[in-house]
Amino acid sequence: MKLMPSIASADPLAVGEVLKKLEAWPYLHIDIEDGNFVPNITFGMKAVRAICKKAGKRYIQVHLMVTHPETYLDGLAACGVDSVIAHLEALDYPLHFLNHCRALGLEPGLAVNIKTPVEAVKPFLGNMDQLLLMTSEPDYLEEKVYGPAVERLIRLAGNIPAGVELYADGGVTRETLRELEEAGVHGAVLGRLVFQSPDPLEMLKELKEE
Repeated sequence: MKLMPSIASADPLAVGEVLKKLEAWPYLHIDIEDGNFVPNITFGMKAVRAICKKAGKRYIQVHLMVTHPETYLDGLAACGVDSVIAHLEALDYPLHFLNHCRALGLEPGLAVNIKTPVEAVKPFLGNMDQLLLMTSEPDYLEEKVYGPAVERLIRLAGNIPAGVELYADGGVTRETLRELEEAGVHGAVLGRLVFQSPDPLEMLKELKEE
């Protein structure tokens, strides 16, 4: 199972130091939030470029929680990120977004909020590499994992097409992580669980070994 540390959950005044401490970890998740699609604002493109430069060769997954995801693609491709996931709720033309990602050499993906039926994303499964299901409401401080959202993700794990990786994002706990892994979910985005620990890298290693 791929454990994706979400750098937006780190101390914003110590992002460079945190990246250095995590340099042995092969994955990194970057949340870009614009204050419109979700209440919070995280990183602009200048900050993303700096993070990518500091991140080196590790795999970088970007989660766009923004109102106009397609406007970010060229810049993200230039930064050298590996995959870009945008919210279905923010896209007027999901296929155009997915195909644009692919044309830029990016692994395309879609995300869906808790309120959005999973059925809404099924027409696009053949055009994506990653599907991310929110397991809490996005970007509210200390938001807890939502049990029914975890349950629907587990149900979906048994019916996901080959070639599409399924991710959980939002309030994931140790207990939730084990449930998801046993169900065959491919990856999880981890924020507070990792970055509220004294040593984020050791926490990731510990979670991976459990």
